[in-house]
Amino acid sequence: MTTKGPAIEFRYYEKPGGDYILPKLGSGWEIHYGEDTGDTLHFHNLFEFGYCYRGAGHLMITEKEYRYKGGCYTAIPANIPHTTVSDPGQICKWEFLFVDLDAFIVEEMRDFRVDTDEILRVVNRHGTMKTMVHHPRLGQLIRMLIEECRAKDAYYEESIKGHLRAVVVELLRLSEERELRKRSTRYEKYIERALDYISRHYQEDIRIEELADASGLSESHFRRAFEESIHMRPVEYLNMTRIDKACELLLREDVAMTDVAHRVGFQTASSFNRNFKRLTGSTPLQWKLRAVREGDMRKTRRVSALKGWEAEDWEGQRGPGKE
Repeated sequence: MTTKGPAIEFRYYEKPGGDYILPKLGSGWEIHYGEDTGDTLHFHNLFEFGYCYRGAGHLMITEKEYRYKGGCYTAIPANIPHTTVSDPGQICKWEFLFVDLDAFIVEEMRDFRVDTDEILRVVNRHGTMKTMVHHPRLGQLIRMLIEECRAKDAYYEESIKGHLRAVVVELLRLSEERELRKRSTRYEKYIERALDYISRHYQEDIRIEELADASGLSESHFRRAFEESIHMRPVEYLNMTRIDKACELLLREDVAMTDVAHRVGFQTASSFNRNFKRLTGSTPLQWKLRAVREGDMRKTRRVSALKGWEAEDWEGQRGPGKE
């Protein structure tokens, strides 16, 4: 006896001749989703962009389930099964754009620096739901396309092409972000070993090869993995750790600044002072005097690392200046 799998519907949309987009807008899409179809998945012949204005429910894309509410949007390639189901009693307002994105990429993006076959492969790989909070740019582009289709002002066809090109770029960026996240997760255990090594040896003259050995990676691989995972260079993280420890020491003991510098691992007082000021906004002495005057500052001290700030390199050379 053969057991049939769950039913999946194919919903075909025919776009207007000469256009790339078939908009589905207005009050007809303010409904209780799933009332007639339940959790039955469906797929389309066109790329679907959806924007949720209000309501709540769950959304299934292939085998991944999302919770949606107002301010969420979807980007679902053709032929990828999905469905939207409103919560009980919820009337949800969505609007949709069905786009012949493959034709647009082939016909309108031949001048793009990435080969069209590669663009098609990347943008059609995954369907996803995002929020305006965490990924506003693509959501804003979808909203602008919706409004262009609704208003049809002068030159709207040209405007739509420009917005669609920007949409493709954002889809490529989402793919890059997804791949970076995968690599960061893969590197996590290796980077944890390096962070643990720093926490135990920050007072010593640590060199990059020691951290690479502790993590179990080659030096070049370690540098790349660390920056992708922590979003700063290893030396920046090491100096941030040392300055944090220096703040604790300044609060706890009455000790000369040169001694503080050496006890937290800086080889010279000048490098200690320079990094301390960059990370806290004050010199060590200013910070100490304010601590005495205002009490315990550990909860309010400003220790952070910014991309591009100058730092002493592992070989004693100054890094790139802040742009």
